[in-house]
Amino acid sequence: MRGGQVAVFLIMTLVVILLLALLNVDTFVAVRAKNRLQNGGDAAAIAAARRQGSLLNEIGRLNIRHALAAVRNDAAGCEEAVMLQRRLALLGPVDALRLANEAALKNKMEVRDEFSIILREHVMAIRTVYSGGGGAGEPYPEPYPGAWADYASAIDGVISGGLAVGPDNVEFYDAAAGHLLLNRQFYYAIAGSNWCWFHFNAENVLRSYGSYRDWGPLPSRRENSLDNSEIFSLHVTAYKGALTELFSKAEILELLRRYGEGAADGFDFAKKIEDSLLVSDKEQVWFLYDPYHWRRWFNGTALADDEDGYEFPVVGEVKPEYNVRGCAAICRCVSRAVMTSTDTESDLSWSAAAKPFGTVESIEGQTDVANALRNFVVPCFTSARLVPVDSVGGENLATADFGWVHHIRHHLGPYLEHGPRGAEACFYCIQLMVWEREEFRRAGIKWLETNAGGCVRGTGGHGGHGGTSHGH
Repeated sequence: MRGGQVAVFLIMTLVVILLLALLNVDTFVAVRAKNRLQNGGDAAAIAAARRQGSLLNEIGRLNIRHALAAVRNDAAGCEEAVMLQRRLALLGPVDALRLANEAALKNKMEVRDEFSIILREHVMAIRTVYSGGGGAGEPYPEPYPGAWADYASAIDGVISGGLAVGPDNVEFYDAAAGHLLLNRQFYYAIAGSNWCWFHFNAENVLRSYGSYRDWGPLPSRRENSLDNSEIFSLHVTAYKGALTELFSKAEILELLRRYGEGAADGFDFAKKIEDSLLVSDKEQVWFLYDPYHWRRWFNGTALADDEDGYEFPVVGEVKPEYNVRGCAAICRCVSRAVMTSTDTESDLSWSAAAKPFGTVESIEGQTDVANALRNFVVPCFTSARLVPVDSVGGENLATADFGWVHHIRHHLGPYLEHGPRGAEACFYCIQLMVWEREEFRRAGIKWLETNAGGCVRGTGGHGGHGGTSHGH
């Protein structure tokens, strides 16, 4: 081999080595960015869920404090306990968002304007629509006097410095689920021609749909949500009634002995319960777990009935303290564009879910959270853990997804009135335009006629989240 040929060979070898090195650098940068993003999202979700658990414990301790005050016929003590509970349920989860944001920032997540846009708009709605100001009509009932001003200020205080995390399971009072147009998975199923999703969730709609005029009206807001914060809701409910409607007097004594930290050890405490007027007062308010959300994942070895279809993919025995749904936090983090040697950019996102766990039980010691009158909140939460996003639910109301919320608020109304031509060309509107095409729906029906038997329920997320929905 001549000298010139050797030089050419060496140059080619160096080029290959350089390309391999650059490729390794790109891979390292991408992997590091994804790991940092996942760490930030996971840390944020756990921080929020821990705060949810501590809030439930505080509300539970106040339930016990209220019961003790009732036994002593202390009306002022009863009223004070309820007022504190109402404040905790409304304002406490906003503090969970603050802690989630701090956790995200500590993990070097960047502040993203889109995480605050919807919440900034919402603060204005609280100060106008909720309070009835500015000619916005009848105000929403306040959980306590001055609640909406406190609530708006609390949210404003958290978002004023910018958010590095988006709360993805926000439940606005004026939003409601239960309609296919409010289900994001419907749009992603259209985009991916995912006929198996329709087979499991909306095959009757696929077969019977004619035009946009077939849609029923969107559901109205849910009045029973007003006991809770819209951000990271605790899913508790303020039940008005006598304590004796929830428990027998013997059970009240056992409840106070178990959680009253020695306050019910006196020999005459049973007589005090018997003589108390406030224990039987139907005007008292007690905080219970909302039975719609606080249910078991499994009855024995079988998945509990769930009209929402959320599943908790676990094999084997589930300990009682983990066999309960309820409140949870879904947090989304986004990493700004990753630069590579090819000068390409790609935003990465990751959603993580976590929830507080404890042995939620009835006074008889049975893990049964299905009976509304037995769902008395007590201080029992001891840990917070990551769970699959799909097992939590609520991500159809994601404030972290500005495009989705904007679609619900501004595009669905024109679509229902005028059809797809009346909607703006956002991603979700484009899917509605596809959906209106009869040939698209016919293709799905034809496919299902021969392939429906091979459909299995998927465990992955749609493309809008980092990782997979079950992989958190």
